[in-house]
Amino acid sequence: MVSMSKPLIRLLGQGVRAATKLRGGGSAFPGLVMEKLHPDFVAEELAKLPYGVVVVSGTNGKTTTTKMAVQLLEAQGLKVFTNRTGSNFVRGVAAALLGEMTLGGKLDADIAVLELDEAHAVHFVKAVKPDYALLLNVLRDQLDRFGEIDTTRRMLATVASATTGTVVLNREDPRIRSLAENVQPGVTVKYYGLDESLRSYFPSDDEMRGGTVAKATLPDADVTLTAFSGTSATFDLAGVERVGEINLYGIYNIFNAAGAMALTRAVMGDKLNEDKLIAELAKITPAFGRGETLNV
Repeated sequence: MVSMSKPLIRLLGQGVRAATKLRGGGSAFPGLVMEKLHPDFVAEELAKLPYGVVVVSGTNGKTTTTKMAVQLLEAQGLKVFTNRTGSNFVRGVAAALLGEMTLGGKLDADIAVLELDEAHAVHFVKAVKPDYALLLNVLRDQLDRFGEIDTTRRMLATVASATTGTVVLNREDPRIRSLAENVQPGVTVKYYGLDESLRSYFPSDDEMRGGTVAKATLPDADVTLTAFSGTSATFDLAGVERVGEINLYGIYNIFNAAGAMALTRAVMGDKLNEDKLIAELAKITPAFGRGETLNV
């Protein structure tokens, strides 16, 4: 077997990606090549990013929430690498890396924000420990994929346990809120949530199926959606009320925006520009294949 250096393997992978793009498909195949020839490629490249790696996962809303997070972080001045094709496998991330890197092997990015479905996230965090995780919800409408709802919760628990910096949780979903129990000592837990007056608009999975949820003392949220009307939404940012515009269909996108904002606040810390955070909300458009209107 011929031994190849890592730079030569990367160039081979980039060549395969260029060839598959010319043929109009095969977005993950170059990543499969890298998996076989250089299994640590993704972990090694993402480890170079100064702001680290974000994983966004949950049953619903991952694609649009990831796009929101990317735009909000870019508005803060960060260069963001993301898996824009939505390929969830480690090989999909590898293929996206190959497409973004220069021939000299340089990835011009400060942070990676990656959408991963629950099952693939479990495998991804074995290879790459995320610095941040944004975990959205657990709903039964995806049972055809993973079976019992608590199986999905266990998958997300693995992601929470593997995260090394900050885990951002939806405090309104009891299964997501409980993931704080799985976070490692020393890792920060942040929450996003709803004002009590809005909770009937966003029922949990159990509530949607006629079940009752025991009243619980909810933790304080870093970002709370307090009101919305049309495209206008009011958020409480750690005690400061701000109003923004969100031009996306579906009220769940307004709530998911609170999650993306909480993640951005966690990443930026004292460097956060709150005015830019609010202003960018109005510029977010639907992700590919989501919230689009077609005239037939």
